[in-house]
Amino acid sequence: MFRRKWSGLPADPQFPSDLEGLGYFVNDIDEIRSIENPENYYKYFLTRNMRWNDRQRYAMNQAVQKIIFDRLEALRMHKIILPVGSQGDTSKPHVPIFISPNILSASRVVVIFGETVQDLGALAHRTIGGPGGITVGSILSVVHGLQKQRASATDSRPPGIILANMGEFMWSPQEKRTLTRSAFDAAPMQSAVHNGHTISSKNKVPGNEDAHKHVHYIFDKIIPHFASDKAGIDVLGVGDGADIVEQYLDLAPVWNIWKKRINCLALVGGLLPLWELGNQEFISTFLRNKTRAYAISVEQVGTVLSGPDGNPNTRSFTQMGCPMFSSGEPHYTERTLITSRDVVLEWLQEVALTPEGQDYVNPSFNVVFADPHFDNDQDWGQEQNNESGEKNEVEDAEAKDEPEEKEEVGEANGEKPGLILVERPGSLNGNTKDGEDEQGDEKD
Repeated sequence: MFRRKWSGLPADPQFPSDLEGLGYFVNDIDEIRSIENPENYYKYFLTRNMRWNDRQRYAMNQAVQKIIFDRLEALRMHKIILPVGSQGDTSKPHVPIFISPNILSASRVVVIFGETVQDLGALAHRTIGGPGGITVGSILSVVHGLQKQRASATDSRPPGIILANMGEFMWSPQEKRTLTRSAFDAAPMQSAVHNGHTISSKNKVPGNEDAHKHVHYIFDKIIPHFASDKAGIDVLGVGDGADIVEQYLDLAPVWNIWKKRINCLALVGGLLPLWELGNQEFISTFLRNKTRAYAISVEQVGTVLSGPDGNPNTRSFTQMGCPMFSSGEPHYTERTLITSRDVVLEWLQEVALTPEGQDYVNPSFNVVFADPHFDNDQDWGQEQNNESGEKNEVEDAEAKDEPEEKEEVGEANGEKPGLILVERPGSLNGNTKDGEDEQGDEKD
């Protein structure tokens, strides 16, 4: 009788969670390169076994996050864990976020909500592990930029910063930390062939079970707890994180609380349609006047693609109820804040520097952008019908250019050539004999 023991299953692959152990280093331009060949970036496909590839990716992401966290702390950003009050006990389910040390006294606070598929601190791993490097591909570049800004026209100090954690909500008891959904699947298992991890209430963090509840927790608990009651709030959302925070602010009870404190809303890579919103005050007053969207586009970063009412001259989606600009990123949502970072931060600063006593309102934009096909679209209705006997102008021109000395069949007798049917001997008449092919030769 065949019997397989648990000990006979293949062990789950293990990789060290540091760059050197994985065979990589950070070069002088802040890019992760291979120690064996410094010209090479991170390589995901080690083998054809996806479990091995995913386990290496898991270890690499953990190593990169350690570097990002160390650099955030070097910028004096403080990591706190949620729920509030569980700071001393890291053995229980908790979600980390980062806040700046000046948040209690800051007159302006910028709250950043990233994508739900990214680790805390990461914007795009394709940039972190490829051309661009760690600082460019992470939230570090955004924090650098914000720390150089003025909080307001009358306050030269930098604004406070809150980095929400929109992706890591799956608590792993083995790792003693929360993970994104993809990282949770790639976390260590008892063997390489186990069918994943079981998800239960033990894998959830109270009050932060998912991204929607996390947004509610940030506004309901974190901002009132850490920020001054008089501080204005700038909100920056990326990808689906932008959609989630916009849906939250659209709720009438929520908007009644926050409408006097939120200065502006930057939607970077978000695509929430206007018709999915229901609060007319939020739509007509805030989205139109104090919100800007930065979309995936091949146009130069900062190009005005649409006004608040949309752009009928483009097939791109522009029905968001606010002015829309190009992010300069043609393909990937995760890179939209990377390519548009300077433009977005410049606008946040512009809003913050509005003279005291005045209310910021988006200017009226002259939208000239249109898809190329609207300018060069051919009017097929002008094509002439060949059945009418009228010649097409192109055909006339081609006929004039034909050489006259070319002699065709039948022209020697002054006759115009007719249709000539060329057929193989016997093939069309069914006269091919058995044992012969279509050429009449005997088959071997």
